[in-house]
Amino acid sequence: MIDIGKDRTTLEGIYPVSISEIDRQYNLKPAVLFNYMQDLAAKGITYYDEKYSWDELYKKGLGWFLIRYRVEFDNYPVHVSEITIHTESRGCQRLNAYRDFEAFDKVTGKRLLRGMSSWMIVDLKNKSVQNIQSEYPDFPSFEKREDDLELRKLRSIDRVDDEKLFHVRYDDLDINNHVNNTVYITWAMEVLDYEFRASHCLKTIDIYFKHDVKYGEDIISQVKYDKENLTTEHVIKNASTGEELCFIKAQYCKI
Repeated sequence: MIDIGKDRTTLEGIYPVSISEIDRQYNLKPAVLFNYMQDLAAKGITYYDEKYSWDELYKKGLGWFLIRYRVEFDNYPVHVSEITIHTESRGCQRLNAYRDFEAFDKVTGKRLLRGMSSWMIVDLKNKSVQNIQSEYPDFPSFEKREDDLELRKLRSIDRVDDEKLFHVRYDDLDINNHVNNTVYITWAMEVLDYEFRASHCLKTIDIYFKHDVKYGEDIISQVKYDKENLTTEHVIKNASTGEELCFIKAQYCKI
């Protein structure tokens, strides 16, 4: 079910939660939640104006790339059968386009999260970034609001407490032929030890996607724990070159 706002900048979708999308604690798996949000973002930009859709940009050799996320959870989705997600296109400022999210338990109406994200339009061949504000002058301009979430600056970690090696599979790729952003989240979460994952759920998460990854490459997922403050910092690296691909910082609460 899709509900389009009158000005076409807002969109609402309902996502049924299947048994394969929850973990042993009945928590929605983080990558699944971000898949829902990405799906609605793609629909949102298409409903706003089809010329900005993923398919139309791809015909021109361009693609939307997610750069940053900030998500704050009021209540992490647990024992939830359907999730209502609301997204709003907030316009652009030079290179970046911004998009907000809110999610609710459809049954209880309880808010689960709010989030903010930034996106860029990138030339898929030469990796150059489009200046959205100048290249697409009819795209609305971003106007800051008092209650906006802040997209945090992230940096690399100074200590590695654990790490795992992953190989990029065909099923990790998206329509741009690069690893989908939700896979980075899975790589980051998978390096956490079992007992920590089983006894904690996300409270906040910040993500900065620096570089893309392609089929057949190997990556290293590294984590630094601060168990006293219930936070983890992550870096995803190219195993061959050592290039840092993604930074993630997460805060948790005990289940």
